[in-house]
Formats: sequence, C-alpha cells, structure tokens
Amino acid sequence: MSRRGGRKVISFQNSSGDVNNIVKFLEEVQKKINYLNLNCKVDGKVIKITLFGPKDLQYLASERLKELANQYL
Repeated sequence: MSRRGGRKVISFQNSSGDVNNIVKFLEEVQKKINYLNLNCKVDGKVIKITLFGPKDLQYLASERLKELANQYL
C-alpha cells in the first residue's frame, strides 16, 4: 500500500438535526480514530471531516467513520 500522505474530505448528514447525536458521533470519532490527524467542521446538519495522513490509514479511518455515522447520525 502507498504510504504517501494527503488529505481526504468526507461529509456526513445528521438527518435528525439532533445536536446530541453530533456530540456522541464526535466523541466516538475522537476515541476510535487516533492514528491520523483530522479536522471536523459542523455547519447545521452537515459534518465535514478532513483526514490528513497516509492514504492507507485514510481509507481505514473513512470506513470507521462511515460505521460511526450509520450508528449515530
């Protein structure tokens, strides 16, 4: 796998609009994705997460983020 760095932006929609869901989601992200640098921006119901680091770790993180989003959003 490639170890080249870069960035990847993933957007999620909080369809319920419940702020508690966003907080729970972000708390779990903080617990489970500690092997990459990331930046989160919440704008209304949209959550944008930017991942920085090796492409293979970005792929792993994006899969985990999708699972967490399905669980909390």
